[in-house]
Amino acid sequence: MLKVIEHHSASAGNTFIDCPQMWIIEKIYGFETEENARMKMGHAAEEAAHHALVNQITDEKLITSDAKGKYIERCGDNGGTTDDEYEWTAQIANTFVKELKQYGKLIHYQREYNGPFKDLCLPVVAKTDFEFNDYIVDTKATAKVWRYAPTAADRKQGRKGRINHNYHPKPDHLRQQFLYRELFNKECLLLYASAWDHHTSDLGDHVGYLETLIQAFKSIEHILGIAKTKEDVVRMFPLTFDNWRWRYSPGAEAFARKIWHTAWK
Repeated sequence: MLKVIEHHSASAGNTFIDCPQMWIIEKIYGFETEENARMKMGHAAEEAAHHALVNQITDEKLITSDAKGKYIERCGDNGGTTDDEYEWTAQIANTFVKELKQYGKLIHYQREYNGPFKDLCLPVVAKTDFEFNDYIVDTKATAKVWRYAPTAADRKQGRKGRINHNYHPKPDHLRQQFLYRELFNKECLLLYASAWDHHTSDLGDHVGYLETLIQAFKSIEHILGIAKTKEDVVRMFPLTFDNWRWRYSPGAEAFARKIWHTAWK
């Protein structure tokens, strides 16, 4: 097998499923993109929520201050106080704290798994978000929680519109959480939060998501088994930029064009 990766992960498998070309430049050629504002928002909100839960902080002003500070830390010399995400981070962090408290005492944060999985040659690595006695909760900060417009009955009773399940839960999130349920032997939930709304999804009666991810891992191993060089892997896929991931990865397109040009010279 071509020795270019040491393990599988849900994020890498999802990238391979969505956009093999992005998987190639990231996992085989080591391309790394800078955190965009949405990524900073998610990480800062999660870190602030963890700090609040561990230290039993419920004061919204304290959580807000901590979340904004963590967002600025991630921005470095680039500022960040004018970003929409700067304010959103604080609101999302407070929502995370309020929603996560209902699950009881936090027993693990970012617990790791690194080991074998069924028929795979390479080990699987995973890292949880918030783990409680009965659930693992994966937090997802987002600019918008997607709902249908409220009906007349909804408005009369002061309810929001129904969740649009084309967006929540997302297929890649389901694949990840079905894998985590297997690895950690515990039920998993997805907590989506924007600055104005939130929604919690369980895995419900969704089927086939774990199987799709494991098949992606097997496909990766098959490709690396027949390829003799990294360029062989590149030549297996045409270079396209249709997938949304390219829009949020500055420098990725130019990097990929160079890789494909060199492989086909």
